[in-house]
Amino acid sequence: MLNDYPLVSILVLNWNGEKVIRQSLNSVKRLRYPNKEKIVIDNNSTDRSIEIIQKEFPDFQLLRNDKNLGFAAGMNAGIKKAKGDFLLLFNNDAVADPRSLSTLVETAMSNYSIGLVGGMILFYKPDDVIWSLGGMFDPLTGTIWSEGLGQILSTKVRNSKAIFDIDYLSGCVLLLKREVIDKIGLFDEGFFLNGDDIDFCLRARRAGYQCVLDPSALIWHSGSHSLKKLPLRSYIEREKSDFRIVLIHTPIPFLLSALMFQLIAMPFAESLVFRGENTSTKTRWRARIFAFSQNLKMLENILRAREQVQRLGMLKPQVRTLRLLGLGSTRIKSREFFMGKLLKKA
Repeated sequence: MLNDYPLVSILVLNWNGEKVIRQSLNSVKRLRYPNKEKIVIDNNSTDRSIEIIQKEFPDFQLLRNDKNLGFAAGMNAGIKKAKGDFLLLFNNDAVADPRSLSTLVETAMSNYSIGLVGGMILFYKPDDVIWSLGGMFDPLTGTIWSEGLGQILSTKVRNSKAIFDIDYLSGCVLLLKREVIDKIGLFDEGFFLNGDDIDFCLRARRAGYQCVLDPSALIWHSGSHSLKKLPLRSYIEREKSDFRIVLIHTPIPFLLSALMFQLIAMPFAESLVFRGENTSTKTRWRARIFAFSQNLKMLENILRAREQVQRLGMLKPQVRTLRLLGLGSTRIKSREFFMGKLLKKA
């Protein structure tokens, strides 16, 4: 158990979260950790969420942005206001086990090289299906994926005491040390909807920090469940972020193969996994070409970001192509989940 409780600043980013903000903020209030400050950063919401926060949660500091800044810039505004030695990033559609924050802080303090800690993230419904056990990045193919996605929570995983290093952690609920920000800087505001957490973790790893996952810290996430449920615009935005990650972090010897795989092979691979849905391979291919072209328009900014991250240190990514092939096979076998049928039953 902790003998010393460093101040943790809990940063809840909100945008039009009227339907979920109550359960999220109530979850934060139930966290059994004695030394915390609670901050809500609102990205210019137009629904009733501001009214709910002000009336029902007066013990939360409220920081209001005058426009929707996205995740990276929105969180940066909160980080600048926060006073804690630790920061807990918290989505407005997340719910955490009351013991989770103490678990995350204890893990972070167990080793000076640990810079970021995440927990096991489950879907809100059904609550025994894994949403994320951290994520991996394969430099040879440029593929980024979430570990454990769609797996039913087994007794073995539930009782696991293992804490393991991972390529990146989800920003859904993420604890990080203030010293990491002091060393590598804030979130890259070139990301808007996705990818900022992946980029931040890869930068931290370059600087010598570990990103570790402690599965005994439980979180539930009620966000989007599958590509089937995402509109094409969201798919394009995700691909824009993924291409930005590839262009900034992929070592030069792997860069051409990564781009070719993402532009040519991945649309076919996705169509195999999601066979039976309405989005065609041709539509995916066009979406990826468009997403890549949007990055080319920001090439000067990307090259500058690439130069900056290289100053932090060398990224030593492991080639995980065989693991990726195994993942593809697993997801084809779990098509019921990825087509949304399992989630509709919940």
